[in-house]
Amino acid sequence: MKKFFAWILAIAMTLSLAACGGNNSDQDDSSQQGDTEAKAFELSGDVEFVCPFSAGGGSDLYARTAANIIGELGVLGGHTITINNKTGGGGAVGDAYTVTKKPDGTTITTYVSAQITSPMITGSGITYEELTPICNLAMDEYTIGVLSTAEYQTVDEFIEYAKANPGKITVGGSGSGTEDEVCTGLIELYCGVDLEYIAYDSSAEVMTAMLGGHINAGIYNPNEAISQYEAGECTLLAAFGPERISVLPDVPTFTELGYEDVQFQQFRGIFGPGGMSQEAIDYWCDIFSQVIEHEDWTEGYLATNGLTSKFIVGADFSTFIDNEAAKYEAVLDALGLLAA
Repeated sequence: MKKFFAWILAIAMTLSLAACGGNNSDQDDSSQQGDTEAKAFELSGDVEFVCPFSAGGGSDLYARTAANIIGELGVLGGHTITINNKTGGGGAVGDAYTVTKKPDGTTITTYVSAQITSPMITGSGITYEELTPICNLAMDEYTIGVLSTAEYQTVDEFIEYAKANPGKITVGGSGSGTEDEVCTGLIELYCGVDLEYIAYDSSAEVMTAMLGGHINAGIYNPNEAISQYEAGECTLLAAFGPERISVLPDVPTFTELGYEDVQFQQFRGIFGPGGMSQEAIDYWCDIFSQVIEHEDWTEGYLATNGLTSKFIVGADFSTFIDNEAAKYEAVLDALGLLAA
């Protein structure tokens, strides 16, 4: 009888140990699965953050702000992130460079409205369908500025002068086929004037040309002209957005001045090379979701430069881009700027 009970006890202990071993195995498998999911995507090297516009411009500013925050957050698994300005052609040069890179997540690029409109106008270059949309970060505003010594210091005076001197007013902007040219075209189309648009490589060059008296006006993001405006060197006639800009509260909008159709805002997004995996896209969306919550972004970038936060990811961002492209195409067609 004692041997029988000993045998039963031995079996029970064996089953108990087996059960414990099975539970540990399940936990190990679950842990390994969790680790696998957490490590579904990892960068294979350092990150190249392409900016298709010159240092000091609007795209360069948001690229460097974001890169600095990413570096401070330390979220790249020990890898670095470096800005590479590939300028020219209203973003065409940078896009042509980005499209050649591996879609492994180690290359991302700033992406704005001009990179959609430029191929529409020139009939060449990389279209947005050839790249991978990742996310949108913010909406930027536009203004038109003139010298503070110019004889036209209001929109009405500017339009009156332009009508009396058709083709004589030169308006500078950064690149051909960019948002700057679209803004200029909107004034022509809806205010009934004939302006001469002159393309430069950067907004800094536009401001230099205007201050030097080589052009009559320029199209600027707030951060590109606020210093000269506050110094009294230039007058910002109006803003193109639907509401006044927070950092330029004294500058009226075309809308409130009675020119409702002269309205434009620029999106500021992030794209990558074509063919990026969903895992790589999600990886960068997660990182930028942390960037937009950082104080250096909300207070140091958005508030200081008068931008509006607008974070869009995934299918919503792809839909947003398609809608923006359709809108730009319609405007450019009305202006006669679409490539034949």
